[in-house]
Amino acid sequence: MQFLRLMPYRCKTPFLILVTFCSVKVFGQINSPYSRYGLGDMYNSRNVVNKAMGSLATPTFDYQSVNFINPASYSRLQAVTFDVGVEYESRTLRNPEKTNKYTSGNLLFNYLALGMPLKKNKQGTTVWGLAFGLRPVSRMNYNVTENSRLSGIDSVSTIYEGTGGANRAFIGTGYRVKDFAFGINAGFLFGQNDVSTRRIILNDTVAYYQTRYQNKTSYSKFFADAGFQWDIKTGKETKLRIGGNGYLGQKLNASSDLRRETYIKSNSGAIDSIDVVLSQKDVPGEITMPAGYSVGILFDQQDKFLIGVEWEQVMWTDYKFLGKSENFGNSQMLRFGAQWIPTILPTKNYFRRVTYRAGFYTGKDAIIAAGDQLPVWAITAGAALPVRRWNNYSNQFTTINTSFEVGRRGKSSQPLSESFFKLNVGLSLSDVWFFKRRYD
Repeated sequence: MQFLRLMPYRCKTPFLILVTFCSVKVFGQINSPYSRYGLGDMYNSRNVVNKAMGSLATPTFDYQSVNFINPASYSRLQAVTFDVGVEYESRTLRNPEKTNKYTSGNLLFNYLALGMPLKKNKQGTTVWGLAFGLRPVSRMNYNVTENSRLSGIDSVSTIYEGTGGANRAFIGTGYRVKDFAFGINAGFLFGQNDVSTRRIILNDTVAYYQTRYQNKTSYSKFFADAGFQWDIKTGKETKLRIGGNGYLGQKLNASSDLRRETYIKSNSGAIDSIDVVLSQKDVPGEITMPAGYSVGILFDQQDKFLIGVEWEQVMWTDYKFLGKSENFGNSQMLRFGAQWIPTILPTKNYFRRVTYRAGFYTGKDAIIAAGDQLPVWAITAGAALPVRRWNNYSNQFTTINTSFEVGRRGKSSQPLSESFFKLNVGLSLSDVWFFKRRYD
C-alpha cells in the first residue's frame, strides 16, 4: 500500500461537481453546496406572518403572533400567544450549461415562541410584553464529489461533506410609551459544524489508502439585539410606522476536534481507521460574527391594509472562522410587503374574514462566486386563516398562517444557481386555557 500525504482539499472547479441529494427528510437539513460557507446557509427564521409579506418584519407587529426580529413588537401582544412554524422547501440546482439538474425536498423546523402581555394601560391595551423561544440561525448540509486527475496518477475522487448548523434560544421584552416602543432580545447562540474532505485514488495497478481530513467545531455565545417602532399619526385611522433593529458583532467561543487519517470502508459502509496522522481534541478558537441592522417604514390604515418597505444589511466581510476570513461580501436585502383585511365585522362569508398578504424581496447574498455576490430574489404570498370558535369557548383566537415563496439565488454566469419553492405553515394559539378564570 502507498501512503497519500494528508492535507485539506478545497473544491476549485465547482462546475465539475456531482451533488448527492436526499429525498424528503422530516425536520432535516437543507442540502446545498453553498451551505459549506461560513456557519452554513443563513436561515430566514422570520415568522410566517412576516414571510408572507416578503419577510417584512422590522416595522410590523401582529396582535396574535410573535415578531422576534424586532423585540419592540412585544409591547403590542394582547394575549398570551403560542406561535410555532414549520417549512417545506424544494431546491433545484443547475449548472451554467443547464445540462444537470438536482432537486431536494425537506421539511424543516422554523421557530417556536411564546409571547405574553405583562402590563396594560387604562384603555386595556398592552404597553409591556415578554416573549421567549427557539429558532434556527444557520444550516449546513452538503455532499459534493469532484472527479479529476493528478499528474502521473489515475482518476481521483474528492468528496466534500458537511453537516451541522446554529440555533438561537432567546428571551426578550418590549415596552411602549404612547406611540414609541422599544425592546431588547437576549439569549444564547449555539451550534456545531462537522466538515470533512475525503480523497480516493483509483488506480488499476497500485492500491492506495483513502484519506480523510475532518474538522468538527462546536461554538456558543450569549448575544443581544435591540429594536424600536414609532407610530406617526397621519389621519384618524391612518399612521406611518418607522422601525429599526440591530446587533453588534461578536466573537463566539469555539472548540475544534481535528483528525487526519487514512482509512478503509467496511462492508457496512463505516470508516475504519488505518493510520491516524493527527488527532487533537478541544482545540480552542474564536469565530467572529458580523454586525447587522435593518430599518423599515410602513403605511397602516387601521384594520384595513398596510404596505411597507425594509432595508437590511449584514457586515459579512468581518466574518472569520478560527482566524481565517471567508470570501464574503456584505449582504444586502430590500423587502416589500402588504396586507389586506376585507372586514373585521361579523360575517358568514369565511373568505372575508381571511387576512391576505403578499410581497417580494431582492438583494445580494454574502457568498461571492465567479467574482460576484450571489443575487437573490423571491415573490411571496400568504393568508391568515381564522379557526372557527367552539360554541362553549368565548375567548378562543386561533389562526393558521400560511406563506408561499418562489425565488432564485445565483445567476447563469456563476458555478451554480438555485431555484427554490417554500411553503410555510404557522399556528398561533391564544386560547381559553391561557386566560385566568374569574367567578362572580
